[in-house]
Amino acid sequence: MRKIQTKGMVLLIVASMAIVVMTAFSLTVASVIKSTNRVEFCASCHEMGLFYETWKESVHGRAEKGVVRAKCVDCHLPYSNMAAYLYKKAKKGISHYSAHITKKEIDWLSVVEKNRSYLKGEYDRGCKTCHKSLVAPEISLKAFRAHRAYETGQTNRSCVTCHNNIGHKDLKDALNELS
Repeated sequence: MRKIQTKGMVLLIVASMAIVVMTAFSLTVASVIKSTNRVEFCASCHEMGLFYETWKESVHGRAEKGVVRAKCVDCHLPYSNMAAYLYKKAKKGISHYSAHITKKEIDWLSVVEKNRSYLKGEYDRGCKTCHKSLVAPEISLKAFRAHRAYETGQTNRSCVTCHNNIGHKDLKDALNELS
């Protein structure tokens, strides 16, 4: 009888410790994710300086007249599900960190061009998180027609095809100046 009580007590202690460890691990991971989601974190590497400066000058960087101040992760990470978000965050983070550590030169113009296929998917989902109604009464007829074509799938254009300075003002010009 005493062995059963001892086994039960050991099992209870081990289970309690496992819960404490898992809770501490989860809180630590959540804290790391939250702190690395800040614009200041993204801008802390010199490689991101140009992107930070062009973002600050953009509509969503300045956040004037009631415009939302978008963070890097709002546009550059997928929100389709948590697994995809964490995978992409880790992959991009490791890639950026290793480039920083090895001082690898990155051809950012090529990266921007390569990511064009990404635009229609994740970037647009980031836009549509806030911009749910694309055919608001106050928009021009031209914008109404373009948004209606987008909503009905009659165009392959993405949000940033037309609103190309929305996240980073004059980014291509700034990247061309670097080249």
